[in-house]
Amino acid sequence: MLLVRRAKVQPHFLGITPELVRRWAPSGFGFLIAAGVVAIQFAEPIPRVRKDILSKIPVAGRYWQDEEEEETS
Repeated sequence: MLLVRRAKVQPHFLGITPELVRRWAPSGFGFLIAAGVVAIQFAEPIPRVRKDILSKIPVAGRYWQDEEEEETS
C-alpha cells in the first residue's frame, strides 16, 4: 500500500500567510517604531504638535508643557 500525503493549503490573504507574518513581524514593528521616533523628532518644533501630542505622553509629557500652562494649573 502506497501512502500519499496530500498537500496542505495554507490560509492566505493576497499571498500573505500567517507564517510569513510571524517571520516578518519583529522587523516590521521595529521599522514602525523607528519611523515614529523620526516623525516625532521632525515635528517636535511645531507648537501645535508640542501642545496636542507630545505634552500628553504619560511620563515624558512634562518636558513639552508650556510654562503658562503650569501657572494656570
